[in-house]
Amino acid sequence: MEVIIEQEIALHQFEVRQDKVEIERLIHPDFREVGRSGNSYDFKSIIRMMEAEKPSNVQVHSQNYECVALDPTVQLLTYETALIDDSGQVSNFTKRSSIWVLVGEFWQLKYHQGTPCDVFAIKISGKGA
Repeated sequence: MEVIIEQEIALHQFEVRQDKVEIERLIHPDFREVGRSGNSYDFKSIIRMMEAEKPSNVQVHSQNYECVALDPTVQLLTYETALIDDSGQVSNFTKRSSIWVLVGEFWQLKYHQGTPCDVFAIKISGKGA
């Protein structure tokens, strides 16, 4: 599901995370997350967290996307991320999973989890980097 992958990558971008209209389109009102830290978030707390973010030179690199249909209107997306700073230092290797639901004509993120993982090889490509 290319559109879900594109939307997931969009949520990694500071500009999107600062656009309340776009966030309300992309994130389901019943959203839940278990973050990489082990902390839990809901829609309101994730919005507050995004509003408090400052611009950064750190990029979210993502790769190895797999999408599995749990139902025609529910998709499980799994992938890996790492943070890359402007000096090329790589950190925060994470396995991620997201559940996207079709609401009307739009896919919305309803659940997300990040789990720290061992270092993996970074694949540089045009998509998700």
